Amino acid sequence: MIAMKLGWAVLEGICVWLTLYYGSGGALALAAMLLILSLGSLPIHLFLRKRLRVRVEAPTSVRKGDEGSITICLENPTLLPALRIRCRVTTRNQLNGESCTQNVMTWAFPKRERRTSLRVGSEYCGRIRISVEQVKLYDCFGLIGVPCGCSAEAHMTVQPDTFPIRVNLIPNPDSQEDSDSYSQERPGADLTETFQIREYVPGDSMRQIHWKLSGKFDRLIVRDPALPITRNVLVFWERTGQSGSVKRIDAQAETVVSACRSLSDSGIQFTLGWNDTDSNVCVLHEICGMEDLIGVIPRLLCAAGRKDGVGGASLLVQTRPDALCGHMVYIGEEPCADVLQMQRLGHVTALLCGESPLEGSIPFDVGRYREQLGEIDV
Repeated sequence: MIAMKLGWAVLEGICVWLTLYYGSGGALALAAMLLILSLGSLPIHLFLRKRLRVRVEAPTSVRKGDEGSITICLENPTLLPALRIRCRVTTRNQLNGESCTQNVMTWAFPKRERRTSLRVGSEYCGRIRISVEQVKLYDCFGLIGVPCGCSAEAHMTVQPDTFPIRVNLIPNPDSQEDSDSYSQERPGADLTETFQIREYVPGDSMRQIHWKLSGKFDRLIVRDPALPITRNVLVFWERTGQSGSVKRIDAQAETVVSACRSLSDSGIQFTLGWNDTDSNVCVLHEICGMEDLIGVIPRLLCAAGRKDGVGGASLLVQTRPDALCGHMVYIGEEPCADVLQMQRLGHVTALLCGESPLEGSIPFDVGRYREQLGEIDV
């Protein structure tokens, strides 16, 4: 656009010089036409500025390293054309703070919708906010910009690459492990409670046969044992004490989601939490299955970190002591001092990728965390 402005200025200057030096009427007419073209669109743009509408369409999620197709839709409901429109589009990874701004040039014909596409992606997982922050209408030479009163945004999740973690729950003698609640969706191994009654199929255990009902119906009836719902596991991501390293943030996020997936695949219901560094509160979600985990990942990947501030462990101990339980997985970069308070109320397995060691913690780094965290005891 700068080149067009310079071209207009040079051409206008030549026409004015020819008019003044040679008295050329053609040069005067051309100079006037150039001025009218740039100023004549101003009333049209002032009329259009409050009538144009914009929205952003984005895919729900993409994989790391891939790019999603983002569509900017400009709707012109009037009978006047907008021949040159500049949209300033900003993409920001809400998890690690990476951002990029680019200008998209387009147009909008009368009574039409103009769709312009661009590609957006990231090498790191996170929730990407795509926002059209500014829309400006320009004349054909790009001299005068009239800002529109419209903006729009959409979100896209760059999914973490999960890896297999074997999570072993070690019995905690100081914690109440028994459960009074049972799953309504899948059987388990608790023969003291019944999940469902059904007919016998080859391979069923003799211990499952319901002899009284079998005699009544004159065929073998079995009962599937129930799956106890034990919400005695907490996975907590410490978002305070972050150095800002995008690679460390990425490794932590993948570790959190991978550990949660392992627990969910094992039929273990648990609590997933982190500290919101903007409002200084603990965010906790009960995860009863894979659907719950998938639903909470976009919000998890918005959890921006900070170097200083109130630690997540401190908030957890002070404001949500009810969430502390027998088995806790604490993931972060630099540990909060109140992790020791958490250890007094239950077993804490700390997974840390920072420089400050913590006695009994499991360290990991951005290059080998998949191998280092293949199996953990909780």
